[in-house]
Amino acid sequence: MRKHYLFWMILLLPFFKLDAQTYCTPTTGGASTNNYLKNAIFSDQGAFYYDANSYQTYVNNSATQMVTSYPGGTVKVHMEFSAGGTKALVWVDWNGNGDFNDFYENPIPTSGYTTVDDQFFIPPSQAPGIYRIRVQTGTNLSGTPNPCGPNTNGNGNFVDFSLKIDPIPTCYVPTTVTAGNITNAAATISWAAPTTVPNNGYEYYYSSSNIPPDNTTSASGTSTTTSASIGGLASFTTYYYYVRSVCGTSKSAWSLRGIFKTKCDPITSMFENFETAVNGPNNADCWDRIILGTGYQQISTGNGVSNSKSMYQSANSAANTVIAVLPAFSNVNTGTNWLRFKAKVSSTAGVLDVGYVTNDTDATSFVTIQSLNIANTVYDGYEYMVVVPNTVPVNARLAIRHGGVPSVNIYWDEVYWEPKPTCLAPSNVALSNITSSSVDIGWTTSPSVPASGYDIYYSTSNTPPTSTTTPNVTGVTANPYTLQGLNSATTYYIWVRARCSGTDQSAWTNIASVLTLCAPKTSLFENFDTSNTGFISNTPCWGRLITGSASVNINGTGAYSGARHIMQRPLNASSMAVLPELSNINAGTHSLTFRAYCSANTGVIKVGYVTNPTDITSFVLIQAVNITNTAYAGASEYSVEIPNTVPPTARLAIYTDSGNLIYYWDDVSWAPTVVLGTNEVKAKNDVVIYPNPFTDIITISGDVALQSVVVYDLSGKMIKEFKGSEKTISLHSLTSGVYMVKLNMKNGNSKTVKAVKK
Repeated sequence: MRKHYLFWMILLLPFFKLDAQTYCTPTTGGASTNNYLKNAIFSDQGAFYYDANSYQTYVNNSATQMVTSYPGGTVKVHMEFSAGGTKALVWVDWNGNGDFNDFYENPIPTSGYTTVDDQFFIPPSQAPGIYRIRVQTGTNLSGTPNPCGPNTNGNGNFVDFSLKIDPIPTCYVPTTVTAGNITNAAATISWAAPTTVPNNGYEYYYSSSNIPPDNTTSASGTSTTTSASIGGLASFTTYYYYVRSVCGTSKSAWSLRGIFKTKCDPITSMFENFETAVNGPNNADCWDRIILGTGYQQISTGNGVSNSKSMYQSANSAANTVIAVLPAFSNVNTGTNWLRFKAKVSSTAGVLDVGYVTNDTDATSFVTIQSLNIANTVYDGYEYMVVVPNTVPVNARLAIRHGGVPSVNIYWDEVYWEPKPTCLAPSNVALSNITSSSVDIGWTTSPSVPASGYDIYYSTSNTPPTSTTTPNVTGVTANPYTLQGLNSATTYYIWVRARCSGTDQSAWTNIASVLTLCAPKTSLFENFDTSNTGFISNTPCWGRLITGSASVNINGTGAYSGARHIMQRPLNASSMAVLPELSNINAGTHSLTFRAYCSANTGVIKVGYVTNPTDITSFVLIQAVNITNTAYAGASEYSVEIPNTVPPTARLAIYTDSGNLIYYWDDVSWAPTVVLGTNEVKAKNDVVIYPNPFTDIITISGDVALQSVVVYDLSGKMIKEFKGSEKTISLHSLTSGVYMVKLNMKNGNSKTVKAVKK
């Protein structure tokens, strides 16, 4: 706090009591409504409290707001502003001449951009009387401030108050008022005695109104010490209290006010989602917080359930612990209730300790009931429950602590204090021994020891089951349990619950998920439309091998069919896409077919196989394919027959190390090799099918007369045959997949085209 000792003020001649004076009416010089004086407290032997609800260019409070001091006294100043980035200064018209232009009339010069806590001194020779105080605020007061305005940038405002100088008192005001031992109905207030201790003790006054007392206000009580206990208070209510000295027949002015808020009455149940709480470090109604060091806790918007409000805790070490203290519960130690809430982390897993405090201002009084590992980054499917035992002290308050180890951000929401169910859920679901069709499910058994075992529910959807959801497996007694019959390369979401009886089941556990392994395929068609953009490994069962800065990624623009395709770039290194495992890779009957183009007409894609899907050097070339087209249009389909000399455990691969060219490819299929007759080869480029992929209907282009259209599946089995010359054909009855469509022309030619139904 700065001190402004003005030695020259001692030389001032006493002034007589001032009459009313005329002062300039200042302006800000602009229309901005920002950066005005929001709150102010000036105090010494008497104080005023200023609160502004809206912006005004100039506010004259000199008739109603007055601070009292005496020659040689000290006026303490606290000021807050309506917006950040505000500066302020204080003028006092010491000589009462109607202006503030004398060089000694700016006792508090321009502040920094912050709340102001400062003080100024009354000259020892200052005559008793009433003097004008002017506060100026703004964002640009670094030049020569002008007490009559305007502010140079138009921000801020001016507010006038009064300073009353009384003769040197014989009875001084107490200082440093504080409150402690606060309950829902009582508190202890205390204060520091003035330098001259009063002969007859003190009087105190308290009220739930913020209107300060004056010299006619009756005291609420007296004390011969520097503290007093007050009771009979309303719960969860803000009280304002003041103290004054009693010196024989005279009394001092009332002290600067103190403020405290009583605790809430204990409750028996609770649901809190923080929606009605104000954002910021203050907790919700009836909650408290304990912070050590640089620990951080606040209510914020955007990280709650459905992106609503939540409690946010951040701590980076044990020395920076944060503790949220819950409201008082009258049934905290009955052993009948539990605490239930949702929680998540922003990235790295963290720990929340759920316990209680015996002193809601002392972090060392925290006792852990249960520590929870929070690893999920979403709320859906995750909820945490802690049973509170009957050993908790009756006067304790439950608390949730972020102990700072590890250092992560943790969010939690939708907190319940409620009766615990009669059937408690198992916990810590763990998945192991994953295959392409099975997984082992293990869990920590329910404290209820369910007589009818456990239920298991699994789905390819992450929508959590409810109490009415039918389990897939009921009455399981084995732990772990092997879940079989799953699809390969599929993500499954799994929940477990205890079955205490036929009519009493626990809640479902938190969500657990598993991706089953890939199973060897006999056929394949992939256009990457169901995969997320990024590495090609985002497509199930595909692999990626590169050297240097090469890439092989799923790209979201310019695909041959659908919305996505592959962009492969060696960047003067090596880039490889490894295909899913194929059980018939060495049958000698199949070909790898794909659409492709290159950024230049000199591209080369190498089709082959790897004997080790994690080692790019295990690549063996089958055929180098020259990619001469620079767009998908035209002859962009390439096909490579795979010989029966390929090892049965090998994986096909698409590889390029050709300079800094960019390759694009799509619609990869593994299907029986189509043997074209002489006439079929001749007709190959005369006729096309569109759209391809199709939804229900295909159209055959080209100026040729059709004899028939025959549709085969990838095994070569005929599915449909259409006789006649109709070129628009409905394939509505076919399921999604890859088909071979043979077009037989009346001139004896034929053509077989691969078609994909969406």
